[in-house]
Parts: sequence; structure tokens; C-alpha cells
Amino acid sequence: MGTRYSDFTTSSKQLFQNSEVQFLTINVSEYHAYKLDAAKIVADAKLALEALESELEKIGYRSRYTHEIEAAKDAWKAELNRLKQIRYTGPGFKPEVAGHLDDVLPEFAEALQSCLTQTEVIGCVNQLIDDDAIIIGASGSLPGDLQRMWESRRPNTYHMEYGYSCMGYEISGALGVKMAEPDKEVYVMVGDGSYLMLHSELVTSLQEGKKINVLLFDNAAFGCINNLQMENGMGSFGTEFRYRNPDTGQLDGRLIPIDFAKSAAGYGVKTYKVKTLEELRTAIEDAKKQAVSTLIDIKVLPKTMTSGYESWWHVGIAGVSGNVKVQKAYQNKEDNLKKARQY
Repeated sequence: MGTRYSDFTTSSKQLFQNSEVQFLTINVSEYHAYKLDAAKIVADAKLALEALESELEKIGYRSRYTHEIEAAKDAWKAELNRLKQIRYTGPGFKPEVAGHLDDVLPEFAEALQSCLTQTEVIGCVNQLIDDDAIIIGASGSLPGDLQRMWESRRPNTYHMEYGYSCMGYEISGALGVKMAEPDKEVYVMVGDGSYLMLHSELVTSLQEGKKINVLLFDNAAFGCINNLQMENGMGSFGTEFRYRNPDTGQLDGRLIPIDFAKSAAGYGVKTYKVKTLEELRTAIEDAKKQAVSTLIDIKVLPKTMTSGYESWWHVGIAGVSGNVKVQKAYQNKEDNLKKARQY
């Protein structure tokens, strides 16, 4: 219902392998309803479901499902609880996105002076904010994590830009939501990379007296793009916030510590620095009392977002390379393309 059959929802069609399976789609958009040879109903989802229910009752339809749906929900609930409780345990800790930064995570922990994981922070925020508060997100690893982990308690409290992962949308989107819902607390979750790209509407929120709350996840990197680089064989290139190394001439020097709270304080925003869950709890509770926009500078370890759960994304990879890892990644891409159903 309402799906656009995007690369994310279909795992670049790789999930759709069984030629005997047919998909039924209900979409108010004719364009999206006609994708991927679906059996299509072009209609409002609620009205279509009510009409289908009426017709199915007439023929005495009964689902063959027994315990499967309940079992799936219970299994995900257990996984959700696990994600919320992931703690960094020092050297040897296995991150969610495994095999990339195992050996340098202590370096990030030292530079960020924090051992918080992204999933435990999301779980904590979900518990602390008011039921009618609205959250905003757009780009990087956060939309995927929020899609999986966020539990909304009221309608119309979850605002996510899923179209093209628009970096920089987050804070301007939050201001727009606050203008539409002035009596509700609005929280924007944004990575440090996207924040650096565009956060000027934070100043506009002060100018207009529209309070928004910025939850800034600082992992010293463009983490999502870094994951793609690593997973496709090329290694990290310009996506970690590091000094240029005079010995190598490359951006592989020391990590750059950025005090985002101090920067935002210069605008007139009420700011907080967070390196522990207790500091996060204190900051969120105090932010609720403020009349001015707030920014909570949360230092989180990289590679502690949720994993891919065996999904695959079709990314362009060089077909000719002297790098063995790139060659392997290219072959993996070709193998997965063969699995995807052709439409």
C-alpha cells in the first residue's frame, strides 16, 4: 500500500526472485501503481481496503495465516530491544556494520570522547520525548535506522524525507513543520555531515521565534557514504573528517574534533554537549523547558547504525580496476543483478 517500489523497498529488485509470486499494490498514483508488473488498484488506500474487505466478506474469505504474523512481530520486537541495548565495550567490539573500522574504533572513541552507539541513542530519544512531539529526518544512515527502530505513539509525529536522501533538508524541514504545528515540540535528527552542508535555517528559527530541537549525531564522518565506499572495495576516501597528513599527502591524518555546540551557541541557540546516556536524558528534559531553539551535540561512534539485514543496493562499481577488492565488489554486483527479477 502506497509503496513506490524504490531501490530501498525492493533491495534493487533483488528481493523479488520468485517468478511465481505476484504483488498486489494499492496506490493513489497511477505512475507508481503500474511499476514492476504489479496487480494494481489505483485508489485511495483506506477506501480501497474498505471495499476489498466488503467483497472478501461476501465470499467468506479467510486468511491461511495462523501464527506467522504474530511470530514475525515478536521476532522484530526482540531485535529492536537488542538494538537499543548495544553498548561499546572497547577494543574487540563488533560494530553493527561489521568489518570496516574494528581496528580504529578506539581512535574515534578517544577523539569524540564518547562511547555512545547510534542505536542506543535513538532508543533513548524515543523513550524521552513527548508522545505528540514530531521527529524529522532525511539523509545518511538515520532514515534507515528510524524506519526500523522508531515507534510512533501518535499519528502525524514522524516526518521523513525518503525521496533522494536530501542532505540539508533536515533543519529547514523542521522549521516548516514547526510553522505548521507551533504548539508541538519538533526534533530534527541529523548527522554531522548533513548539518555542515546546510543548517542556516537554524538561524531563521531564531529570527522567527520558532523553536526547533536539533539532535546532532556526530560520528566524525559522512558515515553512510563511507559505508558504501567500504562495502564496494574502494576504501575510505574523503568521507571521514580528518586532517590532511603531511607524510602521505592524503586525508588520513588525525580526526578533527568539532565542537558543534560551541558553534551553535554563537548563533544564540541553547546548546548541550552529550557523551553519555545520562547527559542525553538531562539535555532532552532541559530542552523541553526552553523557549528558544536548542542543539544537542551527541558524539556517537561510527559503524554503530543498524546493519543491512542481508539486503542489497545496486551501486555503480568500476568494471575495470587493479584493486582486488573492487574487482570482488564488481563481481558481487553482477551476481546480485542476475538474481533480481527482470521487468
